[in-house]
Amino acid sequence: MMKQWISAVLVAATLWVNPAVAEASWQEASEVVDAATRDMLALMDREELTKAKNTELLMQEVETIIAPVVDFPYIAKSVMGKYYRRASEAEQERFAQVFKTTLLRTYAKSIAGFELKKYRIQAPAGESPEPEKQVVSVEVQAKNGELYTLVYYMLKQEQRWTLVNVMVDGINLRITFRNQFSDLYQQSGSVGATIEAWASKMQDMSLEDASSGNGRSKG
Repeated sequence: MMKQWISAVLVAATLWVNPAVAEASWQEASEVVDAATRDMLALMDREELTKAKNTELLMQEVETIIAPVVDFPYIAKSVMGKYYRRASEAEQERFAQVFKTTLLRTYAKSIAGFELKKYRIQAPAGESPEPEKQVVSVEVQAKNGELYTLVYYMLKQEQRWTLVNVMVDGINLRITFRNQFSDLYQQSGSVGATIEAWASKMQDMSLEDASSGNGRSKG
C-alpha cells in the first residue's frame, strides 16, 4: 500500500507540474517557428530573389533569418554520426561550416522552386516528456493546393530555442544527410576526404544554379 501511495503522489505531482510547463515550452518553441516561417514566406514574395542568378543573395537573406534559430554544429555532428569521433577538431569545424552552406542552399533552392500560399501551425499531439525538447508541426499549402507537413524538432539551449532536425512529409532530413555522409565515406575512405567530397558537391550545385536560368516553378 505504501508503495502504491507514493507512486500515486508522484503521478499527481507530475500531472500538477508538467502540463503548464510543457504548454508554455511548446508555445515558446512554436513562436520561434512561426516567426521564422513568416519571414521565409516574405522572401518568396521578392521576385528578384528567386532568380537563379541571385541564389547567393537569397542564401544571405535566408541566413539572416535562420542563423539565430538553426543549431548548425549540433546537426552537423549528428550527420557525421560515428565518424564525428574519428574527425579532428579542425575537420569537425570544417564540416560544420560546409554543412551550414548545404542547409542554406537547400532552403534557398526550396524557396526558389515553390510558391507557398499559406501555413498553419498544428496543435501538439501530446505533451513532451522533456519540456526543453519540443516538436512543432507546420502544414503548408502550395498555390496549386498541395499540402505538405513540416515537422520541426526544437531544443532549448542557453535560454533560447534552436532547430536541430526537420522532417518533410515523413522524410527525416538529418537521417537522409547522415546516410549521404556515410556513403561518401565508403567511397572516400577518410573523414577529411569525405568532407571535401561533400564540399565539392555543393560547389557543383552552385555551378548548376548559375547556368540554369530562372526556371521558377509555379508549384
